[in-house]
Amino acid sequence: MDYNSIIKNYTEEKKENIVNLAKANKSKMALHNEYDSQALNMFFELWHNHFPNVKQSKTCRGCRKSVCQFFHNIADFIVETANVVETVEVVKKKSKKSKKAKEVKKHKTITGALSPTGIRN
Repeated sequence: MDYNSIIKNYTEEKKENIVNLAKANKSKMALHNEYDSQALNMFFELWHNHFPNVKQSKTCRGCRKSVCQFFHNIADFIVETANVVETVEVVKKKSKKSKKAKEVKKHKTITGALSPTGIRN
């Protein structure tokens, strides 16, 4: 499944909302072992918008688990793509200012072998 095709029409606000709901759902599941109701409702609404032919029910344990897992993966993908864009911008800025590092020459010892420090005996 290509996550880019799913999130391409999402606004930044909607992406941020999905990420926040996924975090809230994960934390509530970790603390209380239950789903966050707001996140669950939103995830099922989005699921039925994207996949109208694939029926999922909130009352089914397996359906809840698979829909939540799917949107947790979507949220992780959104965060990763945002981090990649920021990293690329930072790398481009640094590459203009960076200088070439000088290469350190290793010296041979009297016997001809290299010492671990690179200094002659």
